[in-house]
Parts: sequence; structure tokens; C-alpha cells
Amino acid sequence: MYSEMVIIGILIAVIYSEITGLSTGGLVAPVYFALSLSDPLRILYTVLVILAVYGLDKLLGRYLILYGRRLFAVNVVLGFLLTWLVGITGLLPMGLRVIGYIVPALTVRDLERQGFVKTGISMGTVTALSALCLMWAGML
Repeated sequence: MYSEMVIIGILIAVIYSEITGLSTGGLVAPVYFALSLSDPLRILYTVLVILAVYGLDKLLGRYLILYGRRLFAVNVVLGFLLTWLVGITGLLPMGLRVIGYIVPALTVRDLERQGFVKTGISMGTVTALSALCLMWAGML
């Protein structure tokens, strides 16, 4: 059931991207946000990790040559480290987790390419459409 939900969300993201020419913060990010709508704190903490990765990315970019795969790899590692550090320090309430390790890196990649407004609107739209389809199908 879970994999079907993810596939539906990815299909919606691809169709949206083809129609608008805008990326959604990674094909899987909006569906994971849709699946987490019942836990808004999880979404909030994920957005905070995304913003932290974005800020660290910009800071490191001043001192290192980061682009392409290298930049994406650094963002994946930063997302993992931030999520892991927040988890082991107990900064999050018990049982609360950030949405995945790869979602922050995927979203930051699109933030850098399109900016906050286009990526935010695209992600919000596809998250809402994914949630509506999942509710209609009785999967959410």
C-alpha cells in the first residue's frame, strides 16, 4: 500500500513538472510531505533541516568548489548529519523524526535552481494534489 502511495505522488510530480516546467523539490519530496500531513511537526522539522542544509551549502560554497554531483553529495551528507545530530542530541520530541535523509538534499537542489518561491509553490501544489488523490483512493 505504501509503495502505491509513493508511485501516485511521483506520477503527480512528473505530470506537474511537465505541464509547468517547474520542479517540485524532488519527485519524492511532495509525496512524503503528503504522507506526513497528519504530523505537522515532522514537516516543520524537515523544513528546518532543509533551510539549514541550504544555509550550510551556501556557507561551504564560499570556501569549497561545489557544483554538480559533488554539491549534491555534500547536501545529502549535510542532511544526514543534521538529522542524525538532532536525533542523538534529543532536540526533537521523542518519536519525532525528520522526513528521510535524501529529501532535504533534493529540495535544496531545486531551491538553488529555481528559488524559494517557485519551489515552494510547486512543492505545496503537488503535496496538496497528492494528498487529495491519496484521500480519494482511501490511502491516506
